[in-house]
This record gives sequence, structure tokens and C-alpha cells, in this order.
Amino acid sequence: MVMIDPALCTGCGLCAQNCAVHAIVRNEDGTYRCNKTWCFACGQCVALCPAGAPSMPGLEEPVAYDPARFDLDPEVLLNAMRFRRSIRRFTGEKASRRELEQLLDAGRCAPTSTNSQTVGFTVLDEEFEAMRPKIWKAFARHAKEKGRKLLLRRYENYLAHPDQPDTLFYGGNQMIVVTSERPVDGGLALANMELMAHALGLGALYCGFAARAIDSDPELREYFGVTEQRKLDSCLIVGHTDLRFRRTAPRNPARVEWR
Repeated sequence: MVMIDPALCTGCGLCAQNCAVHAIVRNEDGTYRCNKTWCFACGQCVALCPAGAPSMPGLEEPVAYDPARFDLDPEVLLNAMRFRRSIRRFTGEKASRRELEQLLDAGRCAPTSTNSQTVGFTVLDEEFEAMRPKIWKAFARHAKEKGRKLLLRRYENYLAHPDQPDTLFYGGNQMIVVTSERPVDGGLALANMELMAHALGLGALYCGFAARAIDSDPELREYFGVTEQRKLDSCLIVGHTDLRFRRTAPRNPARVEWR
């Protein structure tokens, strides 16, 4: 929760003016304090205060703004978004623990409704090979129930060549499963992680088929912490790829109505 140091507070009122829930109130001496009953710990007052008076004890130390490290050129950012690709060819070389932690850092920094921060991440790494056939089996059962013969053929090919790159994980052997109480929160976290994967030189793939397989199987749902309240948003396969793209891929124009 937010604490405001009266010795540092200059009484400028920026924090109170910006507080979305009016949790910051003025003291008689002109300094400000936080009403903990109303505050939902968004941290904006900590980021905004020129004097550094607000703090959130127990959480990470804020990083001071530095234009050289924080500001992005809009054209460079847009080109990075254009250039990222869904990868379906992984070499089998894993992302390092440090790289995985950077992906998770990107995910946790995504915005969440009312700053709930309820997005959950399960990193399937050491147990990947043990879970791979279980996810495939659930995928096949789901495909059969839906009458998807072409998808069942993928499963048959996997069974015939279990040691080869398949058409579900594409040679990848690490996967981050994202759950949340609100789908948009998990979706934003996934988007952040995929862009970070691109920045790290890693391949990434939103694996909707794996997500459907997991969501259709009670044992897998329990393993990944999926409940009626905590939904499965998607699965992100990550790892190294030997693909080297030379240009962006064409996209359709945006569907826009100006009113």
C-alpha cells in the first residue's frame, strides 16, 4: 500500500489531482496522505511525485525516468511490431532462465483492470517432455469430439514420429501458460511477452490448439491452475529459431470507421 513521507512531501498536490479513486487527501499542514481504504495500489503517485515522497514498502524499488533508456522512437516501435512473426520452426535450443525471467517481467508489467494484477504464469520447462504426450492426447480427443479429421491426422503423424518436430509444438520445448480472471488482462500480458521474445531474438508462437486441449481436459486444467474463476488465456511457445526474416509481411489495411 502507498505511504507518503511527510518530510519529503512538498504539498504540490500532483498525486491527489491524478488519483483515480481520490484516495490521496490533504493534511492540515499542506502535506498529503493516502487513505488505504480507497487506494488500489496502482503506483501512479509513486511514479509521478517530483520529490519521491510516496512509496510502496515491500515492492520493488522504482526506476527513475531516463530518456535514453525509456523513450522509444515511434517509427522504430511500429516497425518492430510489423516485423515480429509467429514462429513454427524451433531448433530445440531452449531460452535461458534469464530470458524466461525477462519474458515474465514483460508480462507482469502489462496493464490489468483496476490494477488487479491477477495474471498467472506457468512455465513448462523441465516437465515439458512429460506433459507433451498428455497435451497431444487431449488435443486428439478434442479434435475427435469436434469431428476435425485433419487435426486428428496431425496426432497420427505425431504418434508415428514422436521424436521429430510436430505440428503442435513445432520443435519447441518450453511453453508459458497464461491464466487470468479477465481475458483482456492475460491477452495484454501475452502481447508484451511476445514482443519481448522478438527483442531477445527468440521465436514465439501463440498456441491456440494447446490451449484448447488443456482447457478440455480436467487433469490438465488442474495442473495449470485453470478454474471457473481463473480462465486459460493462451499458451506461448518460446525458444530459439533458425529463421531469419528479411522484411515485413504484408497486412490488410486497418478496418476503421471515422465518426
